[in-house]
Amino acid sequence: MKLTLVFSLVALTLCCTRASANLCPSFVQVTDILFKGTAQQYLKSIRCFQPDEAMEAAAKLLKKKVDTLSDATKRDMGRLMEKIVNRSCCP
Repeated sequence: MKLTLVFSLVALTLCCTRASANLCPSFVQVTDILFKGTAQQYLKSIRCFQPDEAMEAAAKLLKKKVDTLSDATKRDMGRLMEKIVNRSCCP
């Protein structure tokens, strides 16, 4: 659970800048697939970002960890992500 939360917070930090509170639609889609899709679907969804081997290995590990979470926890994380996306706290 901690790994998922850390990933989510880091990704949101990178996507949220002072100039714009808009969130990249691809990020939302990739995050949705991370929690709801298969490992193959997740890896396919990140290919457009051209990850190097280390990044892809980390993505595989992240997906593997997320898949160990209960369905209730995944659902709760999805609800949290939805709240974060819909209510921007970025300056």
